Parts: sequence; C-alpha cells; structure tokens
Amino acid sequence: MSIALETIQQSEHFRLRKAYNRIFVVGALLAIVVHVLMALFSPPYTPRPYQLRERSLAAVDIPDDIVIPPPPQEISRPELPQEAEISEEASEEETLAPTSFDPFAPPAVPDVGSGGEAEVFVAFDTPPEVVHQVAAEYPELARQAEAEGIVQVLITIDETGRVVDAKVQSSDAIESLQQSAVAAARKWLFKPAKQRDKPVKVRIVIPFRFSLN
Repeated sequence: MSIALETIQQSEHFRLRKAYNRIFVVGALLAIVVHVLMALFSPPYTPRPYQLRERSLAAVDIPDDIVIPPPPQEISRPELPQEAEISEEASEEETLAPTSFDPFAPPAVPDVGSGGEAEVFVAFDTPPEVVHQVAAEYPELARQAEAEGIVQVLITIDETGRVVDAKVQSSDAIESLQQSAVAAARKWLFKPAKQRDKPVKVRIVIPFRFSLN
C-alpha cells in the first residue's frame, strides 16, 4: 500500500516538473500582453508641478489704550400724579366745567387739507352721484381658476367728484380680483357730495361682484 502511494506521488511530481516550463512561458506571455495593453490604452501621464499653498495673514493694529465709554446718564423718573382730594364743601360751579354745547347746531365741517383719513368729510346733506362708472376686468387666470367673490372697495371722493383714494375694505375674493376692483374704482367719476350747498370730500363703499354665471 505504501509503495503504491509513493509511486503515485512520484508520478504527480514528475508531471508537475514536466509542465513547469510550459506554465512559466504561458504566464510570462500573459504578463507581457497585459503590460502592452496597459501601455496602449492608459491615458498619458502629465506631470503637475507642486504648488505651495500660502495663507495670507492680515495684520490688525491693536491700540495700546482701550477707551471705555462712560455709563449712560440716569434719567429722572417722572413724578406720579397725585390724587386730588375732593372737598365735600365744593359747590357745583367749582366742580362742573362750563360748556357751550348746542344740540340744535349743525355739524361742523372740518377744513380741507392735503390728505389723510382725518381730513375726509363724513357729514353731508347731498350724497355723491355716479357720473361715470367702469366695470372691473375679470383676469384671465382668475377666470380659468373659476375664482369668484365680492370685493367691497372703500373710495374717497374729493370736492371735484374724482376718486383720490381706493382700497379694499372687505373681500372674499383672491388678490388678483381685489386689485382689478381697486383699479376700476379709481376710474369712477361722481357729482361731489354737498354740505350746506358746498362740495365736500366723502367716503363711500362700492361693491364689485365677480361671478362666472
């Protein structure tokens, strides 16, 4: 048994020694072919010179003496009002201020100024009348989106009947419809309102309804 095993081992060793030259030649040829292919298809080497990365430093001058600003001045507290003592012996003339209110007098007409909400007249005998009105345009995008709603526009009419200011007071419509309503309201013309037969500035609300039906 041992003789047969030794004989097999010797025969395998003989076969390996016999095929050694052929295996070496094949391996060498494959290595040469691989190196040739790498040399042909590899990109050319382009050397790049080394560049030193330099960091620029900025010099900052620090003053020798640091000036500390003085603390803010203390503000004196305002004096609290003192409750006046009410004398039980005071008469009606001393406790009641004189007044010249006349309940039957007509309302006072404020002066006309350059603008502002405080200068808008609200008291009038004759309301303004529409002379020329402009319909609001329906934006195409709003029409395609089937947007509807009512826009209440608050306008200010001056003494000549022209609209000098317009803004949205209330609305359930989208922004583009509100802008269209305000733009149309600015083009309206009126007969001015009158107070004691005198043209005055007033404010009114114009509703604009946007509906596809």
